[in-house]
Amino acid sequence: MRRYGGVTRVGEIGDAAARAAQSARSVEEFFEAVKRVIRPALRFDVCACVTVDPQTLMNTGGDYRDGLPSAMMPRMLDIEYREGDANDLSDLAARPTPVGLLSRETSGNLDRSPRYRDIMRPLGFRDELRVLLRDRHGAWGALVMGRADDAPPFGSPELAAAASLVQPLGSTLRRLHLTRLAEENASGVAPGLVLLDGDHQVVHVTPTVAMWFDDLTHADGVPPGDHGLPPAVYAMAAAVQAAGAAASHASWMHSRRHGRVRLHAWRLDEPTATSAHTAVVVERAGPAEHISLIVAAYGLTPRERDLTVLVLRGKSTADISRSTGLSPHTVQDHLKAVFDKTGVRSRRDLVAAVFARHYLPDITPAASEPQRRPQGWKASPRQSVPRTS
Repeated sequence: MRRYGGVTRVGEIGDAAARAAQSARSVEEFFEAVKRVIRPALRFDVCACVTVDPQTLMNTGGDYRDGLPSAMMPRMLDIEYREGDANDLSDLAARPTPVGLLSRETSGNLDRSPRYRDIMRPLGFRDELRVLLRDRHGAWGALVMGRADDAPPFGSPELAAAASLVQPLGSTLRRLHLTRLAEENASGVAPGLVLLDGDHQVVHVTPTVAMWFDDLTHADGVPPGDHGLPPAVYAMAAAVQAAGAAASHASWMHSRRHGRVRLHAWRLDEPTATSAHTAVVVERAGPAEHISLIVAAYGLTPRERDLTVLVLRGKSTADISRSTGLSPHTVQDHLKAVFDKTGVRSRRDLVAAVFARHYLPDITPAASEPQRRPQGWKASPRQSVPRTS
């Protein structure tokens, strides 16, 4: 690995990037700091920086200023969440080292990849390198990097450098999510409605949509007045149109102006007169979005999550024991694990320090499995990926 900025070993690249991002107060600052450090080593021509829901891997925002043209975003997200391709996020999440190079995943036959055929090749890019940013609590984001046809190919050194980013950047991004969660304020803007056609192009928006999204579309490089939407919206539309998917899907995304917001998409099995195939509503995030992120960020198990909600409702150990069928001793053991994971010492500390700003009485214990879309593409046997030191 070439020496850059004082870093001489692959294992130091991730640590250097994490140190550079430590003081970031926003996702944009985080990714800007990361790109500044890793660019000399990975030498990418484009880099999309994505945040994801750790439970479902749905797109929740990010920084796309150095990514592909915004006009390509609907098709990119359609491939990711509906059609399926080699090296997609759910594929990476199943690997011990969540890093992949598209050319290796297709055994050099890039034309097998719809992402290459429809997006990369027309834009003059030769390959795509992806790294999922995760720690022991889950996946929090991803870097999607591309090199142009006139650049040298990605190789084993770049794969090793990318692998060194996984854990340190995953942990830093998780902590940033928690910081943002504590600082968010409820929005008073009315919900917005977006109708999309079969190609995920906008056919109708209500006036309030601009109030929810204008801070995001401008950051993503969409001209003022354009109907470009955040990638998370296109991801939701693709997810409900996937083969075998449920008719509706709920997720969340982050807006700099409004904090965390809820997205709810419906598949319209009988398209409207405007040829709309999908409806997406955006509104203020509720308790479910906050509690799910907190659970993932602190690594709480489903049982610990349910007991934590009961504590927030003011239930005593005896009450919890009766309602769950657990012994009081087992309840205390679970709560001790919760305290250890969240860094508090008592029930009062748990409520005051972690959940008080986000708790509402209608939170209900429900440890549900994350939704996964069907895999529509089967890759060839993978090449080995260099592991970090």
